[in-house]
Amino acid sequence: MPASTALIVGCGYLGRGLAARLVELGQVVYGTTRSPDKARQLAALGVRPMLVHITQPVTLAALTPAIEAESLDVYHMIPPGRPGQSPSPRQVVLGGIAHVVKALRRANVRRAVLVSSSAVYGQRNGQLVDADTPAKPIDERGRLLLEGEQLWLAAGEAFHVVRLAGLYGPGRVVGLKAVHDGSPLVGNPQAMLNLLHVDDAVALLLAMRDAEQPGRVELGCDGHPVPRVDYYGHLAKLLDVPPPQVLDDATAARMLGLNLDRLRRSSSKALDNIATCRRTGWSPRFASYRDGLDDALSRSRS
Repeated sequence: MPASTALIVGCGYLGRGLAARLVELGQVVYGTTRSPDKARQLAALGVRPMLVHITQPVTLAALTPAIEAESLDVYHMIPPGRPGQSPSPRQVVLGGIAHVVKALRRANVRRAVLVSSSAVYGQRNGQLVDADTPAKPIDERGRLLLEGEQLWLAAGEAFHVVRLAGLYGPGRVVGLKAVHDGSPLVGNPQAMLNLLHVDDAVALLLAMRDAEQPGRVELGCDGHPVPRVDYYGHLAKLLDVPPPQVLDDATAARMLGLNLDRLRRSSSKALDNIATCRRTGWSPRFASYRDGLDDALSRSRS
């Protein structure tokens, strides 16, 4: 039986969706946020909000009611972070994970899942990647995420990682504003785009909670990577606007002042979810970005 108490560290887009589903399932759910306004929104969902800033250890005392639960499931969402912000991405990822892991030493953790990103995979030539493929990040963000994952996994056998593809869903559609505004498609149009509907991400987290032996690292994606030009063309059709103009790397660098070397280093990989589906019993409801986009846009409008 699943634990009666859940703790979600970081109730953003995915965290709120997970929290709502757990409340529906009858679990006691604690959720952290830094914002009093967002705390009130969480309370309205039936979540017990906690004002916590993971880079400030003194605030983690607010976690005590969750940590004292008889049995606890934990979901830690790594904030994306941006260079130049304060606290720095390194403080948020590594410092935040270290502080949360330390706080959880007092808890009876049944299962703890760190939500990371497929950005840790640095493949550039469309190679097939699954949950068991070694991560070899090619940029600073990917290296930082991988270091954070390793810190989390070192906390014990109950600690797991799930790397997610690009999340989308109601209120959050990849490329929506750019396509609507007529912005060009920059870079390799045939580079693979890997996606996951937010509802399927929630379902995967629940499957990892309930699986007898999920892998230490799992991969969440719809299993149907799509060339970027096809995705953005389909989205333009749904929005009834012209498809975006494609700019090659050199043209984009010249016209838009972008870094040519960085454009040429961009990754392209085909994410495969078969190993994760086999170990967890999960399968995505929206296995096609076409079905997922239809759902996301229709629910956004309603």
